[in-house]
Formats: sequence, C-alpha cells, structure tokens
Amino acid sequence: MTELDPDREAPPLVYLGCHLELRQIAREFCRKRFEPEDDGEAHDLFPDLQARYPTARSSKDDPEYVKLECLNRDDIAFNVNRLRSEAAHKLAHADALEEYGELRAA
Repeated sequence: MTELDPDREAPPLVYLGCHLELRQIAREFCRKRFEPEDDGEAHDLFPDLQARYPTARSSKDDPEYVKLECLNRDDIAFNVNRLRSEAAHKLAHADALEEYGELRAA
C-alpha cells in the first residue's frame, strides 16, 4: 500500500481488504508448501464435499480450517447448521426475487 497509496488517501476499508487478501495468499502459500499432497481432490465416497471446513471453535473473522478427516462431531454439526442457514437465506432471497419479478411483470 505504500507504493499504491503513499499519501494514505484510501479509505480504511481498502487497507483492511488488502490485509485480508494478503492473509489469504499467505494461507495458500503455506498450505502448498507444508501440505503438498493436498491438491483438493474430491473425497472418494462423497465427491461433493470440500477438502477443508471451519472448526466449531473458529472465530467468524478468522476461521480455522481443518481437513475433512480431522473434523469432530461438533465441527460437523457446526458446518451442517452453517450450510443449512446459508441455504435458507438463499431460498428466501430467491423467493423474494421471484415475487418481485412476478409483480413487475403484472
């Protein structure tokens, strides 16, 4: 940011976004360096599952991801609830958009 914005004129959120992106790049670099065998292959029996999921004890701002086979019962329940909640919000959004489209067409 010292090269992109030497006078620090950008809003604070720009700096926060850059910081978060840098952390993501560092995570990816470390994962490739220290766990090269993890190339994101699908699970044999459950190909729709991700290779990693956040733990139940993770903070919302900085989640701790672990490999699928390292998840405990609480972690699995946490992720199932999280995914179902996200799905419910998406369905509500889809319903609202559909209703908007129908009213607009009328």
